[in-house]
Amino acid sequence: MKKLLALTLAAVMTLALLAGCGGKDGGSTPDTNAPDTNAPAADGNTTAPDDSKPAASGSVYWLNFKPESDEVLQNVAKLYTEKTGVEVKVVTAAAGTYNQQLNAEMDKSNPPTLFVIGNQAGVKDWADYAVDLTGTAIANELNTDAYNLYDETGKLVSIGYCYACYGIIVNPDLVEKAGHSMDEITNFDGLKAVAEDIHARATELGFDAFTSCDMDGSSSWRFTGHMANLEYYYEQEGNVWTECPPHHHRQVYGQLQEPL
Repeated sequence: MKKLLALTLAAVMTLALLAGCGGKDGGSTPDTNAPDTNAPAADGNTTAPDDSKPAASGSVYWLNFKPESDEVLQNVAKLYTEKTGVEVKVVTAAAGTYNQQLNAEMDKSNPPTLFVIGNQAGVKDWADYAVDLTGTAIANELNTDAYNLYDETGKLVSIGYCYACYGIIVNPDLVEKAGHSMDEITNFDGLKAVAEDIHARATELGFDAFTSCDMDGSSSWRFTGHMANLEYYYEQEGNVWTECPPHHHRQVYGQLQEPL
């Protein structure tokens, strides 16, 4: 099967590499001499392509994983095309349908040139379709290798472009309504003190210290994906898994099915 040019890259560096992402034959490599892609001036005027630089060729088809970023990426694509003349198409998959749409698009005559390889399962499925990013301009900009993904041969097939982390979302209006300030919550002890006071006065205040999001389609991923991953990480610490052992899946499902 013909290999396709595929890059997964940092969103903050998208403009730096789009011009080098593949022509119709899908066999080119990233252009480290891509035209300068500074953003337009604050007055909204766009900058015409610099005739003193080599004309960029090819086109970009980005199959976007994150619906919440669609508007921003559409604007990025438009600005890049205006500046360089390189056509950029961004198609955003509906939430929860990315893998299904990626499989469908890869069977077409003009498959994505930019797509997401987000985990080791993705590496196994798509490494053969991905160009080796080792030594490319974007790889050389990185100050950590912690979020990159490699295939079994050592080929760099994916560079992280977003970072998800754990935290607590706080409603500052409710904190202040309870007589506290956000300045009090700077460490665990401060959080504990504020939360316990609000909880003790929940009837009086009309709200409690903590709440939980529901389990609709937009929320379930935070539980089934992210929250489970935290426990998995510490279970495999010191003996890094390349994929989750099957018995752990059975164990978790069994726990979830137990009555509360």
